Amino acid sequence: MTAPAGSGQPDPRRILLVAPPPRLVAEATEAGFDVLTLADPDGFQDDDALRRHLAELVRTHRVSKLIACGEASALPAVLETAERLGLSPNRAAVASLLADPAGIRGLLTRSGPQWEAVALPARTGEQPPAYDVEYGVETLTAEGMHRVTGIVELRRADTGGAEEGPAAPGGRGSALHTFPAPLTGQEEAEIRALATGLLDLAGYEFGYAFTRIAHTAEGPRIINAYTRQASRPVSRLIELTTGLASERELVRALSGKPMEAAVLVGCAAAVPLPCPDDVPQDVTLLAGVRELRDGYVLVTALTPAELTARTAAVRDRLA
Repeated sequence: MTAPAGSGQPDPRRILLVAPPPRLVAEATEAGFDVLTLADPDGFQDDDALRRHLAELVRTHRVSKLIACGEASALPAVLETAERLGLSPNRAAVASLLADPAGIRGLLTRSGPQWEAVALPARTGEQPPAYDVEYGVETLTAEGMHRVTGIVELRRADTGGAEEGPAAPGGRGSALHTFPAPLTGQEEAEIRALATGLLDLAGYEFGYAFTRIAHTAEGPRIINAYTRQASRPVSRLIELTTGLASERELVRALSGKPMEAAVLVGCAAAVPLPCPDDVPQDVTLLAGVRELRDGYVLVTALTPAELTARTAAVRDRLA
């Protein structure tokens, strides 16, 4: 952490990142930001102690932005402090609202018939539902403008239990991830409109979001949204096929630079491992296999047809 900078106006290049990944810190530092970090927000006696500590860091170091990294809805004290001190364009309540299917249903219902029609019906329990086919939409927002960086299809062969998020470890109930999602132009436009429209309704102004949209017989339906970048393997599939590094793009947005358009140079899939602790040694020798990590085999190809064939070969080898 840098030495105290004294009192005065906030320094526009000085930012405080809470629980950041090392790659984000490195990208922000390379871009010229003076980066302060708080690695473990859970290491405080209570939320009030965390709030006091954050406020002191902001005052002492003249911080201009306070950013909760990872799943922001799990860090309400950080979000509330950032809002109270005027260091975040987002209201603290937005993250928890978007992560809650019941909260989203209420928001969509209040927003008019066209939005109520794309809300999922109420269900008991707190766990977000899982569907045979979902679409995960990653967006990066700057000054209230949402850019879709990728849409992935998540297809489950076994939905015996709902998953907490789209990138759960391999094994029973895990999803085959395909990027870009195999959609018609009309389907893609509709899914993009649902994801960005939800963020507009919620008042989301800055940062990544990952919106889950269910494929149903009645059409796409919004499940929930996480105010973070897509986690693995989705983030890695997007990077492999577009060259866009999520941390670098977030820093560009922080710098006020235009967001680069994603240019596809192929397609990719993440095949879940049925047993991550018992992987055939020769699976990495199959055509197109790029990585074996976090319970998935990552496969790339130049065309969707080639990807389908390579994915099938990997699944056959894992069977």
